[in-house]
Amino acid sequence: GGGLLTWLEAINRDGLCVVKGCPKEEGHVMNIARRIGEVMPTIYGDTWDVRAETNPINCAYTSHALDLHQDLAYYESPPFLQLLHCVRFDKDIVGGESTFADAIKLAEVLRERDPEAFDTLVRVPATFQKIHYDRPEPVHIEYRRPHIEVNHRGDVINVFWAPAFEGPLEAPESDVEAYYRAYRAFAALMDEEALRIELRLEPGELLSFSNRRMLHGRNSFTEPGGCVRHLQGCYVSSEVFVNKLRVLQNRGGVGPKMLSGVQTVRCGNGDFS
Repeated sequence: GGGLLTWLEAINRDGLCVVKGCPKEEGHVMNIARRIGEVMPTIYGDTWDVRAETNPINCAYTSHALDLHQDLAYYESPPFLQLLHCVRFDKDIVGGESTFADAIKLAEVLRERDPEAFDTLVRVPATFQKIHYDRPEPVHIEYRRPHIEVNHRGDVINVFWAPAFEGPLEAPESDVEAYYRAYRAFAALMDEEALRIELRLEPGELLSFSNRRMLHGRNSFTEPGGCVRHLQGCYVSSEVFVNKLRVLQNRGGVGPKMLSGVQTVRCGNGDFS
């Protein structure tokens, strides 16, 4: 329907959209995701809970701050759409705000300010990894690629950034110093307030954002006695998202009537269009 199309267009255009007025019920995030299509299963299952745990299998399942990052950057094709439904966020909790930055915009700023650093991050591959055997289902995944991907016109079409899940650099010795200088220059942009978004979720709100475009994180938080911060999340692949968006636009008569449908240059899905 029209509401679904408006929502998907907002994500495609802006990279981030907050949906208000959702039921404060566990499991509802799956109902919302399935309006787009099937959810993308990952090593964390079809859905997952973000809350402080005693024995966490991921740093997200703590009360610690999370630096800006992309989820599952060690996948060959990381999830495109991430949905985070706020089930509970008690008012007495201090901190816990969600943080965002547009990675494609950051890459463009880096190219403008420091072309040499930009070219280095386009050329030298980083190592992304998830190696965790002390969990119910052990995981050992590694993938190497540059942090920034451009197409034949030089447009930025992908950014990969996940410091907590980066392994040893495997590059010629002549590239090492240039790589780490470029890495620090790119990371420094993420501390600039003008390039960041910060917001505090309310129960019943849903964060929907492009995991391939919007780096996300959170501030640390404290839970006074009995207080709880609980989000539930799931992923949708780029293929499922773009398919639904194109079909709705072309069927509804509001989008471009072309073979490829709506342009999705900033989806971060590697499409050269």
